[in-house]
Amino acid sequence: MHEFQVETVESDGAVIHRMSGVLGDAHQPHEFHQTFLAGLAEAPARIVLNLQGVENLYSAGIGIIANCFTEAKAVGKSVILCCVPANIEKLLTLTGVMPLLTAVENEAEALSVSID
Repeated sequence: MHEFQVETVESDGAVIHRMSGVLGDAHQPHEFHQTFLAGLAEAPARIVLNLQGVENLYSAGIGIIANCFTEAKAVGKSVILCCVPANIEKLLTLTGVMPLLTAVENEAEALSVSID
């Protein structure tokens, strides 16, 4: 298991957070969450969470993802998941979170999907 890390880039009027490692109850995921919330007002309308490098997801990580979606929606922004590994998709589905989210195959699709 690897420590949680995030690489943030801007592309085509969107911000992309490329996550890797374990999204759980460690300091780094919570730090990302606080940074995400603090920057939400200035963020573009489209926010992409690329989960390709996420190895495992714990309840705190599920809460962080769900809260990012909820808080973004509350201020008129859209969060789109992409590159979701099968084991992570299964966890999000089992917890009832996945059906609430917008998820696509890759970053290109995330940058082109229609947002409300």
